[in-house]
Amino acid sequence: MTGAGPHRRAELPPAARAAVAAVDADPRDPVKFLVTGGFGTGKTTVLAALRATFRSAGRPVVSRPGADPETAIVIDDAHLLGDTDLAALTDLAADPGVTLVVATQPRVHHAQLRALSVALQRESPPVALGPLPPAEIGRVATAALGAPAGPDLVRLLVSATAGLPFLLHAALAATGEGANGVRRAARFGLIDRLRRIDGELLDTLLVSSLSLDLGPDDIAAALTMPPDAALAAVDRARASGLLEPAHPEGFLHTVHDAVAQIVGAARHHDIEVAVLSSQLELSTLTAELALRLAEHGLRDDRLAGALTEFAARHHTQRMRAARLYRAAGEAGAEALSSHLADALAQTGDVATARRIADELLGAPDPDRRAAAVRIAASLAMQDGSSGQAEDLFRWLGPTPDAVVGAAATITALAAGDAAGARAALDAPSSGPPTSVARAARSITAGLVMTLDQPYPAAVARLSQSLVADHRLFGAFPDTPAALVALVALHGGDPVRARSVLGRALQGTDADVEDAATARHRLLLGWALMQDGQLQAASGTVGPTPHRRDALWAAALQTAVARRSGDSGALQQHWYTAMEVLAEYSIDLFTLLPLGELWVAAARLRQVDRLQHVLDEAFALLDRLEDPVLWAVPLHWAGVHAGILANAPDAVAPHGQALTAASPHAPFARTLAGAGRTWLRVLADHVDAAEVATAARGLAQVGHTWDATRLAGQAALQTADPRVSQAMLQLARDLKQTVNGTEPPTAGPAGTPVAAPQTPARGPAALSEREREVAELLLQGLPYRDIGAQLFISAKTVEHHVARIRRRLGAESRSELLSMLRTMFTPEGSTRPG
Repeated sequence: MTGAGPHRRAELPPAARAAVAAVDADPRDPVKFLVTGGFGTGKTTVLAALRATFRSAGRPVVSRPGADPETAIVIDDAHLLGDTDLAALTDLAADPGVTLVVATQPRVHHAQLRALSVALQRESPPVALGPLPPAEIGRVATAALGAPAGPDLVRLLVSATAGLPFLLHAALAATGEGANGVRRAARFGLIDRLRRIDGELLDTLLVSSLSLDLGPDDIAAALTMPPDAALAAVDRARASGLLEPAHPEGFLHTVHDAVAQIVGAARHHDIEVAVLSSQLELSTLTAELALRLAEHGLRDDRLAGALTEFAARHHTQRMRAARLYRAAGEAGAEALSSHLADALAQTGDVATARRIADELLGAPDPDRRAAAVRIAASLAMQDGSSGQAEDLFRWLGPTPDAVVGAAATITALAAGDAAGARAALDAPSSGPPTSVARAARSITAGLVMTLDQPYPAAVARLSQSLVADHRLFGAFPDTPAALVALVALHGGDPVRARSVLGRALQGTDADVEDAATARHRLLLGWALMQDGQLQAASGTVGPTPHRRDALWAAALQTAVARRSGDSGALQQHWYTAMEVLAEYSIDLFTLLPLGELWVAAARLRQVDRLQHVLDEAFALLDRLEDPVLWAVPLHWAGVHAGILANAPDAVAPHGQALTAASPHAPFARTLAGAGRTWLRVLADHVDAAEVATAARGLAQVGHTWDATRLAGQAALQTADPRVSQAMLQLARDLKQTVNGTEPPTAGPAGTPVAAPQTPARGPAALSEREREVAELLLQGLPYRDIGAQLFISAKTVEHHVARIRRRLGAESRSELLSMLRTMFTPEGSTRPG
């Protein structure tokens, strides 16, 4: 018999095809099975196919209990039957000669229906219908549209219908109207189905769709129902199939909105107020439920207070805190704006945070006004406007808040206002000595000490701020880790800087590159660059959310390009940095990138374009009475810029400044000695011991690249081959020390930076040294410059090139270059980043 037929079975839900096929094989045998499913899952379709099969075999079909064994009893919507009928069906389920098929919603708390279900399941496994999987949705869509359904359409259908068959057919009819038409058709189909249910079930669906965590007791409390009635109502709501945890979150919101439209705005409001009241009374209100209520437009002081408390608990989860604070404001909370601005500033919504902070500057409450100044000034600092930040704190005046005072110290120092920085230190503090307050005081004291105290004492005091999570400060001009690293880099202590930044980056979410993480990565990249780890340094450059980060990133890339000998990239990144610098108010904490741009400008013969910024920087240092710690790196850059410009007169004042600072700072003493040695080397006076001492001193203070350059320059300047070989070996040793200890570093999105790939080895494979020479040759560098890069003589480079040409069988230089370009494709290049 083929009453259902293959074409009929193809229209059935997948879970029902096997059962119908078994009946279709011998429709006269007695069978018993249960079909369960929620709204519109295909129960009636399955029963229609079975009825057709039975009738085609000559068997009568009835929809109520009967005594004739030849009669097939097929019952739809058994959950609507009374207990008497259900008891009769349960008795028939025990008769081996009876054919009984029952379809019902899965009401697990309906005692008599559960007894019938258990009896039928003893005879055969139930046919459980529900949402269609994506593959089946694609099949149905393809059959309905007459063309293959693409993955985008399938995802849209899953999102709009949750795979429920009765909504799927409605949505497919509207595919010609685009995504909005599909969603609208699915929503209208849902509303049409919900209009046919009673008010009690609608109210239960309305509450349950707010949160799947709400159970019968919550329903009873919110809707003032007896516990037994609430249990039955929740059972009915869950049996509808509309509240499955596996449904897309957006679909659950659609269910709630559809029910709300049916019950009306007044009823919707009253029920949500009742839910809020009962959850508060039971102390079971969750942040998710509170958010849903607020986002539905419920305004209530109790809800606003609860959301504010949730936001305070989630202050370290900045995205979530911002959402909670925003919802609290929508629910009617007052005096929240500063918290919301803090959260927004830390989650990247700078424009909104700045607008809120500006509005709060006129607040009558001094605490809110101080918070607004802190937020606005922090955003200004990150945007490269230290002058604006200083104006804000000068307008605010002294404050007893330790965190605001620390922010004032940072901005005062950045703008060159030593008196303002010390005033913040002298201001009396209020409140208990919490870890955050103590950390803030450490920032204030440590930064002030950098003006006139030795580096070890200043960094030790400043490092006490690291005990507090920087997120606890709210919007802040800079993080404690960044400040300690900056001081360490200016003090010639790269180990300290890398250690602090490494700890700060540990545990950060690789998928969330926030402003603090980007800042820490760039500072780590700076330390790596100075140490000669150029590829690792390049890997730290990622998205730059603020102008300050954009300047550091462009300067770092300029530094890497100059050290790599890539003149094209050098010009590109230098001009990019100059564009940023044109809109930047130079401050104390950007002297390192300024110094690198100065050296690059000398290399490009563009110092005049930077002169006004350099004048501002030295004027700023002069206002601070030339603090040794902060001035030394800029003077070192001046030495290099003068050397590159071949201008001894320009070198002299910076060399003298380093010499004058030597008694007060070992870092200055190292740089001063290295500068003198470098000038003597350029004058062809090469003392091997002196150069070795200077180079090793530079490496110890984190300037390993400069150390290798000095040794390489000495090798080129001496006429003594033994001294030249010794200097080249020193340069190789220093470089090998860096390469041997170079750690894997994370890229801008937290992904490891891949090690350079090498061409596959074969008959014509090149040695490691030959590959290095080949790559530099492709950059167009002359033999002398290649030798300077690799610390070998130009004659040795020439020998390497000749060997490469023989290995590859190149007949000419142009053919050699063409073959090398083929070997070093982007997929297989060994060129450092």
